[in-house]
Amino acid sequence: MAETMAAMGEGAVAPGPQEPERTVYGATGTRKLVFSFVFLLLLPFFASLPAMLFWRVWQGYWIDTIGLLVLAIGFSFIMFLVIVELMQSLRSRVEIGDSSVKLTLPSGRGPSPVLRYASNDIPYDQIKAVETRNEVYGGAVAPVLLKGARLVLKDDSTVKLGYVSEACPDPCFPYPDIASQIAKRAGVPVDYKGAYRRSAQKKFLGMKTEIIDEAEDQIGDYEMAVLNVKHKRWVMRMVWALVALVVVGIALDIIFPPSSGLPPALNSLMSFVGG
Repeated sequence: MAETMAAMGEGAVAPGPQEPERTVYGATGTRKLVFSFVFLLLLPFFASLPAMLFWRVWQGYWIDTIGLLVLAIGFSFIMFLVIVELMQSLRSRVEIGDSSVKLTLPSGRGPSPVLRYASNDIPYDQIKAVETRNEVYGGAVAPVLLKGARLVLKDDSTVKLGYVSEACPDPCFPYPDIASQIAKRAGVPVDYKGAYRRSAQKKFLGMKTEIIDEAEDQIGDYEMAVLNVKHKRWVMRMVWALVALVVVGIALDIIFPPSSGLPPALNSLMSFVGG
């Protein structure tokens, strides 16, 4: 040992154990700015809808009121999604520190973040397990594959991390990667629970309170492969159907030109009936 210190030179210090780096996950400034701008841009139009509806009802314009009511319902849904994304951008934060992980994440039910948030400061020595699982929503036409992660503490309580879409992951909050980093700091393995088929209605309506529950309809690798093959077939069928509609439309325009003064579809119908 003395020879090693002498070889390092006088005044040299032996390298100690390297401390783990602090990692912070959160929305970028650009993301916060964009959603804030979109919210402020749409807010005046959204706020004017109740007054517009009241004026039409007061004046007795019932037909216009029905159309405006449908527009208001769609506009309200869009504004809700914008507010959800804005709140997530402003509030969500994950700080993986040296001795604990600090979380400020949505605490509501369902795979989409809602307006209710919870903050936790969890020491690594209190983490018993880190669990992940895949959840499949929908069928072969439009399947949605989500991957969820949560922490299991030594008192058997759970802390939800969140979901990420397999098709379009969120680069600001890659929850599977976050779960892996937390598991490494806590010295526990990542326990993958498998893939399960879930009901979107039950999930969104809040009939399940946990992000990871034991479900009866677990999906194996073979079922996932079959689902992916069926989805590709449906996509190709829709593509070919659109191509056929375009070809038929072009053919009708050639056979029944607009110079006749009638729409091509009506010309076709009249020719069929008259012939």
